[in-house]
Amino acid sequence: MRMAAEGGYEAVQMRAVAERADVSLGTIYRYFNGKDDMLLAGLVSWIQRVREGLESRPPQQGAAADRLSALLADAAEMAERTPMLMSALFTALNNTDPAAAENKRAVETEVLQFIVTAIGDDSEIDAEGAARVIRHVWFSATSRWVGGLAESGSVEEELRHAVRMMIACRAPV
Repeated sequence: MRMAAEGGYEAVQMRAVAERADVSLGTIYRYFNGKDDMLLAGLVSWIQRVREGLESRPPQQGAAADRLSALLADAAEMAERTPMLMSALFTALNNTDPAAAENKRAVETEVLQFIVTAIGDDSEIDAEGAARVIRHVWFSATSRWVGGLAESGSVEEELRHAVRMMIACRAPV
């Protein structure tokens, strides 16, 4: 993850990772199928730690939409501070190599669980349904930003809009 943050996707070379970790190249390949798999495993681990922290200290104040918007805004701001890392992670996510599929699914699951956790226990909200849509918006908005199709701040704006549409402005069914 540090190598990606410092030099982007191309800077992450398996041999260089092995050297930096002071292990053999074979050891790296024992745990990871390749660069994408390794980057995504790091992302999964990071999201899990953030979600577990959220679970142990859930925000108590405010409406679900406000809590979720604030958490997603923080995540978007953090992503914008590390554009090379985000670009590397989204390159790995968008790669079609099936060897990284397990970690791609794990990223999706962890992001979904993070959003559901942030929404909290509100019986009037379909937390998982809203989280599925917000997750898609998050991935799409971040992909557009790292691809140069959207400006800084656009990810936060898109996420706030999605939360407003999915949670804050929901009509009774």
